[in-house]
Amino acid sequence: MAAKKTPINTPTYLRLRQQIREDIVAGQWALGRHLTLRELGLHYEVSNVPVREALLQLQGDGMVEMKMNRGAVVRDIDEATLNRFFDIRQALQTMLVRKACALRTDEQLVQAEALLVVFEAACRRSGSTDFFDAERGLYEFIDTLGDNPHAIELMHPRNCLVEAFRRSFGEHSPRDPDRWGRRARRLVRALIARHPAHAAAAMQEHVQVVREHLLRLMTEAPPSP
Repeated sequence: MAAKKTPINTPTYLRLRQQIREDIVAGQWALGRHLTLRELGLHYEVSNVPVREALLQLQGDGMVEMKMNRGAVVRDIDEATLNRFFDIRQALQTMLVRKACALRTDEQLVQAEALLVVFEAACRRSGSTDFFDAERGLYEFIDTLGDNPHAIELMHPRNCLVEAFRRSFGEHSPRDPDRWGRRARRLVRALIARHPAHAAAAMQEHVQVVREHLLRLMTEAPPSP
């Protein structure tokens, strides 16, 4: 998941919030891991004050749970949590792609088609290690075409947590990567045609397939050590 650039004048606790979020995705802090203020302060070479503020921000994002006088715990993901998040994600991404059909520009379509080509290439490579990076790159860009930064900000930290969960199973690809590519092409064609119903249907199908893939991982394979 691409890291967002943080302006240099951003307060320390906000920069720390971003860094901890990225490190959770990278597996530095595993899901379910207990984090103390002291441990984080030593690791990031900052005082306890910005650490506490960063953790409070991450609690608001849904990424950690604060413990009274005991730091925080990185949220773990169970089946119920995963399903609740994907219910919300499906509603928000469907809304965004419907709006994108009306708002997208020709220049943005060129970008979307370029990202689609990258994703389709990853779909064709057996055991591609960059499959999910290419998938996220395309769909996150399409989300931006709906011109609703607030909706994206609601999804982003939860997407990070879900990505950390996916990565905990090690390198893997879906069972039917070619179908993922064909679904993505249907979505881009709907954007080109400005057809919101077709775009919404393609997006809903994609979100459901991602949900099912993660649920299958949960039931079929233990996370990597």
